Amino acid sequence: MALPPPPVIADDVQALIFDCDGTLADTFAAHYRTFKSALVPYGIEFTTAFYAARLGLSRRQMLEALNAETGIAFDDADVAARTPAMFLEHLGAVKAVPFSEDLVRQHHGRLKLAVASAGVRHIVTASLDAIGLTGFFDTIVTIEDTGVGKPAPDLFLKAAERLQVAPALCHVFEDSNEGVEAARRAGMTCTDIRPYYTSDPAAWDT
Repeated sequence: MALPPPPVIADDVQALIFDCDGTLADTFAAHYRTFKSALVPYGIEFTTAFYAARLGLSRRQMLEALNAETGIAFDDADVAARTPAMFLEHLGAVKAVPFSEDLVRQHHGRLKLAVASAGVRHIVTASLDAIGLTGFFDTIVTIEDTGVGKPAPDLFLKAAERLQVAPALCHVFEDSNEGVEAARRAGMTCTDIRPYYTSDPAAWDT
């Protein structure tokens, strides 16, 4: 299937802001394996089909959907506490999203670049390190910096503030409905990268 035309970035744009999970880094295999292992003590079979249908949801939203589908109770706080360390064990499964990696390398040194992710900082930086892109960004904004996730605009606005670029002159790259809405609320133009890249669920469990 032919890819859509390249995204249009206006001539007056001064900064590009990227989400991390699913936009810069294909972390789906690592997250899938993490949740699958974390849910074993509860007797829950976490399938690739279930996760693939809910990409873009927060951990809380995804686990709520899992509870609703299986009817099996589990301790959300326990899962949340154990998954960060477990994710780091699967960093070898993290890979760059070629579409976004190309944009970063193309515009590095020409435009200001930032990451704005609702993930926790040590996980975001570990993912960026795994794909070799950490040093390309002028700033990295995570949930610790705002306390508010998407679709609120706070993460993107904080990135623009740190870059010292007006929100209207920032262009965002995202892979979720919540992220696209957050960019709109921030007054930024946005490209949804999902038409340009699809992760392969068949590879998540190998």
